[in-house]
Amino acid sequence: MVAKVPKPTDSVQALVDGWERQRPDLAPWPLEIFGRLQRISAQLLRSSEALIAPLDLTWEAFSLIVTLRRSGPPFELRPTDILRDSLLSSGAVTNRIDKVERLGLVERVPDAGDRRSLVVRLTPKGRLVADEAIARQFGGLAEILSALADDEREQLIRLLAKLLGALEQRDQVKTKA
Repeated sequence: MVAKVPKPTDSVQALVDGWERQRPDLAPWPLEIFGRLQRISAQLLRSSEALIAPLDLTWEAFSLIVTLRRSGPPFELRPTDILRDSLLSSGAVTNRIDKVERLGLVERVPDAGDRRSLVVRLTPKGRLVADEAIARQFGGLAEILSALADDEREQLIRLLAKLLGALEQRDQVKTKA
């Protein structure tokens, strides 16, 4: 005899239960997955913002400086590369760069390959802040994930990568059509 798995008791389950009562003709399992992913995403953003707040960083500033830090020496990118990596509008990227530049974390410098263009470069202060911020983020995220055993984390990584890969492939097909 197979043991019955207990029903989850998180906040999404109440939504699922409500739909099962109100529309028994619908299978609410997509809500069980995507509702939880959405709630997790919102909670992660709040947690992440709290982790970087002592560094006087917003999520947007954090995102920019760690993108530059991850790019490796000389820790600089063209605004178009930042735009591509961040999926923001060009105006939003420009505003983000302006704000982070005022904090002294980045600077605009001439592009060595094209003097008509500028690149955005981490300042030494920006690199220190980026290193501290990403260490805080990784530590905080690891603490959250400690609720899962190693094999559960590995399984979750595989499943999420499979789902994301399928979504990205679907979007590429739609874009080409």
